[in-house]
Parts: sequence; C-alpha cells; structure tokens
Amino acid sequence: MIFYSIKNQLKAHPITTFFIVLGLSLSVLMISVGISSINYSQLLEQEQARYQPRHAVSVDITFAKEPNWQHILELFESIDPQTGVILEDVTLPHRDAMMAVTPEYWTKEVVERFPLMQGRYFTIKEVRRGEKVALVGKERMEDVIIEGSEQYLMAGRDKYKVIGIIGVKGKKTRAIDYQVVIPMTSLPADTINKLTSTKQLHLTIHNPVKDTYPDEKIIRNNMEQLFPEAQMDVSPYMSNTMFHVELSERLSLMVMIYLLAIVNAINLTSYWIQERTYEIGIKKAFGYSNYDIVSMLFWEMCLISSTSVIIGYTIQLAFNRVIEQWIDYPINISITHLSTAVLFVVLSAALTIIIPAIKAIKIQPVDVMNRR
Repeated sequence: MIFYSIKNQLKAHPITTFFIVLGLSLSVLMISVGISSINYSQLLEQEQARYQPRHAVSVDITFAKEPNWQHILELFESIDPQTGVILEDVTLPHRDAMMAVTPEYWTKEVVERFPLMQGRYFTIKEVRRGEKVALVGKERMEDVIIEGSEQYLMAGRDKYKVIGIIGVKGKKTRAIDYQVVIPMTSLPADTINKLTSTKQLHLTIHNPVKDTYPDEKIIRNNMEQLFPEAQMDVSPYMSNTMFHVELSERLSLMVMIYLLAIVNAINLTSYWIQERTYEIGIKKAFGYSNYDIVSMLFWEMCLISSTSVIIGYTIQLAFNRVIEQWIDYPINISITHLSTAVLFVVLSAALTIIIPAIKAIKIQPVDVMNRR
C-alpha cells in the first residue's frame, strides 16, 4: 500500500518529490562526510598519542651569545642512556621548498621510536660520527632518489643515505608517514650556523621508560658550567603537529545542514497535504482513522528518507576519490554511518510529518464532500 501511495505521489508531484529526495540526499552525504571527519580526527589523535615521545618535556634554552655547537652537544653528557634529545623547529632545503626534519640525539644507545617497514634505525656510532643517514616516512618515498642499490634524500647540497622507511604496512599513519628523522649531529654546517645565530634552542628530551626530571637537572648543571649566562625553561611537551577534534563545531555544522534539509522537506510535504485533501477526506469517509492517516504519512516519509540514504551513500561511493582529494582525509562507510542512517530515516520521517499530520487530522470528510 505504501509503495502504491508513493508511486501515485511521484506521478502527481514529481518536482516536489525530487526536491525532497535531493535535499535529504545531500544532507545524508554531508553528515556522512562529517562522521568520517570525526572518525579520522580521532584516529589521528590516537596515532599521535602512540608515536609521540614518552615521558617528554620541552626545554627552551636562551644563550647570552652565540653558542658553540660542540658545547651544545656537551649539555647532554651524563644523561640517562635511554634519554633522547629532539631538536625542534628544524627545516632543510629540499628542491624548491623547506622540508621539516626531526634531528635526534642519543648519548649511549639509540632507542627506536617509530615502526620500520624496511631497513634499520641509525646506530650510536652513526650518531657520534655525524653520518648523513636518514629514516623517511613511506609517503616521502617520492622525494627519494635511487643511485645504484642505494637510496638518498637530498637536503640542499647534502645527500642523506636512506637506511630505513618509517610506517605501518597496509595502513596510513599520517602522524609518522611524512617524517624525516636524521641524527642531530649530521645537520649541515649552514643549518647549524643559522640555529646558533638565533641564540635560542627548542628541544624535547624524552625517555621511553622513566621520568626525565633527573636529566633536566643534569642538563641545567652542564649549562651553568658551559654557558653561565644562559637561561633554561622547562615545560610540558606539546607536539608541533597536534591534532585536536573540535566535536562541537563539526556536530553543529552537521545538525545545521540536516535541519535545513528538514525545513525544506516540511515545506514541500505541507504542500503535498493541501494537494491530497480530497484523497484524505475520502479515506476517512471509508473508515480510515487519524492514526491510519498519520501512519501512512510516516511510512511514506520513511520510504523517501531510505531512498535518500541510498542515493547519498551511492554518491559518496561513486565520487569517493574526488571527495577525499577535496577534503584531504579518507571517507568510509562504517558501522557509525549505518547506525546514523537508521536514525536519519526514523527522525526525518517523524519531524517531516508533524505539521502535515496536524493538517491531515483537521480534514473532515463532510467538508471535502461539500467542496466538491
């Protein structure tokens, strides 16, 4: 019966039906993109928490005069063997742009921080010798050049031998896929001169198993001997690539888009009811109750909403790649999407028929017959 009724409405009002389905379909598509955005942001936060330095603090040192690079390395003498140092805010020239790199320093042993798809981490000998070796994220492989059986990454006039590829097989991990990690001792001379000329260093010290407070004290003591006039500030670690999910903003946008589609649907269905006054009056004359009429309207809208969901998700699947390039994150249809679709159908049908149902309840068979 519902299909028959919808078929009749489609024949009688093709344009209004088209615009109801169009509005709801676009609403489904935007809600789906919003859900994917939230899922992806949460995934990035989880990745960031997994791969960020453990027991880390940020250390800012301000020097009274330009420091000697070798003396800077001596700041870390006697710290815990598993405590590493990351020099923050470092870029190297690469092709026609600047490439962010992560220079790491270890005193006695190198602790691997990132998963490797291929190759190996650099060794403590390579760190001490300042050898130009690099670990690159898998999304950086297009920047790598191949010479014979070796791979290299150019940084200005310097050539870093790629000894390992960072990443997780079969999985995109944005937090690490674009990383370039090099020994801090391998930085080019002009980059070191540029860093020391600022008389400021921004470092992160970290340890995979224990608190770094004892190392802070060692570094401070070393600094007072090597750079008596320098100042050192320690603060909680904050990643330079912090991902934060603004759930409220995204949910607000999704709700606003949905409400616009619902308002559009309510206007059009109200027009439907005016056109169907005679039909509803006749049904009541043949014994249909108000409950039967409202149920009929509800299930009609459920069918229209379900059709809109199918069309919306079909558009998403058909233009998946184009949409992903536009919004710069992957979109998938997950359990959350399907659950939302069920809620969308029921809620849309319920909200859309409120005003039309009130109008339908007021229709009396006698009034309809008198108008005829």
